[in-house]
Amino acid sequence: MDPSYELRGRCHPEPVRATSATLRAVTLLGSSFRTLAIGLVWLVIAVVIAVGVAGIVAAGNRLPGTDGRPELTWAADRAAKTQLDASTTSLATLAADVEKLGEMGRLALTAVTDRDLERLDAAVNDGTTFLPTVALDTAAYREALGKVPGIGPTDELTLSPAVRDRYDQLVGTVQLADGLSGQWRRFTSGAAGASRLVELLDLQDTEAAAAAKEGSSAHYAAALTHLDKADAAIAEAKTLRDRLRNAADVSTLDRWLERNDTWDAALRDLYKTLDATGGKVTDAVRAAYTKERAAFARLPSDTKPLVIIMSDVAQGGLNQAVIAIEEARGGLEEALTPLEPQGGDDGTGGPIPTPPD
Repeated sequence: MDPSYELRGRCHPEPVRATSATLRAVTLLGSSFRTLAIGLVWLVIAVVIAVGVAGIVAAGNRLPGTDGRPELTWAADRAAKTQLDASTTSLATLAADVEKLGEMGRLALTAVTDRDLERLDAAVNDGTTFLPTVALDTAAYREALGKVPGIGPTDELTLSPAVRDRYDQLVGTVQLADGLSGQWRRFTSGAAGASRLVELLDLQDTEAAAAAKEGSSAHYAAALTHLDKADAAIAEAKTLRDRLRNAADVSTLDRWLERNDTWDAALRDLYKTLDATGGKVTDAVRAAYTKERAAFARLPSDTKPLVIIMSDVAQGGLNQAVIAIEEARGGLEEALTPLEPQGGDDGTGGPIPTPPD
């Protein structure tokens, strides 16, 4: 046997077996890396799918009435906005009515201060005649608001916030319109009282002056008849004064009534005394005459107190009623301007996409 063969057979078997083991290990390691790589790829795909699903779920969970899904409220918003526009048109008509009513009230106030009864009556009558038109336009406005579709307990699910805010802005003005007839009735009641007060003050002045004229002509009985009418006018004016006391400053009216009442009483005493003496001047007549002159000296020298009186009356219930009408007009006109939108320029909380065909 060749020694070299024996030597090769004895020396090489271990290296040959080591090389085979190494190849198997490398093969196994490569297979493990491929498995790991494939697992990582599937993990990444699973994460991406999970994130996408989460986004879909989150988008689907947004309320239709929020800014996140304006396309879901598009149809309902469009229908509601059409009726809201019609309601705004009715509101504009009503606001113009109230402006006209307020103008009539202001004219009546000026007439009261000027003691112009004819102009006062005309302004009050015009306003009272116009009031049914205001009532009809108020009813039309309320009816238009009542036709806005989608409004109800669940409107947050069907209408955008901007549309619901606009509706709330308009519906809040209904009570302003509802109070107009009451304010005008309050005004006309005050105007009637003011008108009567003007008549009574003028009547007292006229009758007292007529009494003095008759008395200077020694017509004492006729003078006393005129004084009866003057006294009756003062008595009724005092009743009106008591009604006005809680709503207006009546201090000037109090002084006017007191001084004219005192003069009327002194004039009455003088003429009764003269009538009793047959026109002869006695000590009693002199005393009555002195008293009458003192009372006359306390009377106003002009009509300024009457202007102040009527201004005070106007500042009472009349002025407050006109102010209330003006405030109602201001509230209605303010509602004509929509609230600032919270989202997109179209006022629906964000851009509204075109609905699919």
